[in-house]
Amino acid sequence: MRQTSQTPEDFFHQLFNTYKTPVYAYVYKITQNPHIAEEITQELFIKLWVKRDQYHEIQNMDQYIYRMAHNACMTWFGKLALNERVTREIKNRLALQDNSVENHMDLVEAKALLAKAVESLSPQRRKVFELSRNQGLKLPEIAKELHVSVSTANHHLVAALAQLRKYLLDQHKGKSTMFLLLVFSLFEK
Repeated sequence: MRQTSQTPEDFFHQLFNTYKTPVYAYVYKITQNPHIAEEITQELFIKLWVKRDQYHEIQNMDQYIYRMAHNACMTWFGKLALNERVTREIKNRLALQDNSVENHMDLVEAKALLAKAVESLSPQRRKVFELSRNQGLKLPEIAKELHVSVSTANHHLVAALAQLRKYLLDQHKGKSTMFLLLVFSLFEK
């Protein structure tokens, strides 16, 4: 498909124009969700853009692109299933503890414990955590905001989450498992 005179960027544009609509249709057929299909299609082409200098190594571009799309859909289904299991487990445990005053007190206490845990983070880790969890920014956006590399932002976020988990587990003594699940559900948003 690629002529030797084409630059990788020109070839990417040709791939994009050729495959965008069929890949979207393929992903939509699998996911049955137009927003997810659009997101997966965009992420696929971002990955192709990043690998543009490696196109010469791909023997069958058509097969490669559709395999990427299929794998991305399967990853999405896996995340969806995990989220549904966690949500169902939390709902089941909340149903077992049907005391709304106690649940409200647990929520207030959980939020206070999480706030205290976040305060224990270094300023840089706290900033990265808050940008990720409170403002919903992705790693590239956080990196740009803080003028650091994506890997540095990722390092700070991973370290912050590990430190928060350790802090919360250390503070778990005497608390119910449901309380701990509630706290973790607050910071995994």
